[in-house]
Amino acid sequence: MEGLKLTINMLPKGAWNNDFSKTLSKKDWERLRVFALKRANGKCEICGYETDDLDVHEEWQFNVKKKTQTLTDILAICSRCHGVKHFKNSVRLGYGEEAQEHFLKVNNCSEMQFANHFNKALIEYEERNKIFRWKIISDLEKFGGSGIEIKQNNIPLIKNPYENIDWDDYDFIKHKYKSLFNINSINLYCSEPSILSLNIDNYQGIITVICENANKIEWYLDEKKVKTKYNVVGLFTINIKVKNLFGKRLFFKVIGKGGETISKTFELIPQEVL
Repeated sequence: MEGLKLTINMLPKGAWNNDFSKTLSKKDWERLRVFALKRANGKCEICGYETDDLDVHEEWQFNVKKKTQTLTDILAICSRCHGVKHFKNSVRLGYGEEAQEHFLKVNNCSEMQFANHFNKALIEYEERNKIFRWKIISDLEKFGGSGIEIKQNNIPLIKNPYENIDWDDYDFIKHKYKSLFNINSINLYCSEPSILSLNIDNYQGIITVICENANKIEWYLDEKKVKTKYNVVGLFTINIKVKNLFGKRLFFKVIGKGGETISKTFELIPQEVL
């Protein structure tokens, strides 16, 4: 269905934290926000609803082949239109029916037309999720942001040495454990640290480790220690973000009373070569 006034936007996972409301300074984002609100003059720029409590929403266009996301507009819209834009989130929060009704009303369309549009948005969302990193393109001068510098996120891709490991398969992990990690035992009366699970979120560049019998974990980038986190008691869950890490080889060392457990190396691939 062409010419919809109100559409559903599904940001792919790799773009979830690329919006300017998160990446710009508060001062620079406020300039863009105020510009949009002044232009709207108290009326939703989609449905025309009058309110002094408009949200500011960024409209992005994605090109899968070029791996680019281009800002097409910054709109001042009411909360109901905003709920449609982020329809999946509205469903998650229990407002899916209200969002659908607003979509039908604003676009003066049928439920079948809504279903077709939503299914198309889902297909595009899944296709765009094949891309881990997007290059941001925008002319902020058009939106009141003359002189604002756009900084690209530096999130290297993580090559996971444990990619094919099923951490829920206890028997497999128990059988293969010594080949997965370098284990140094120092105390016969205490168990060395053990890794219970390891997960990579390559969209946001986060490694999550869950372990036990650990007092601390140390992360090393190209043999230089870059982060240490301590544990008090019980299971130990640790996250490390690779954003703005400049190096090639990352590994961790989990240390406890019984010894230390050292991971294989995670290779970091710079964003510009993805």
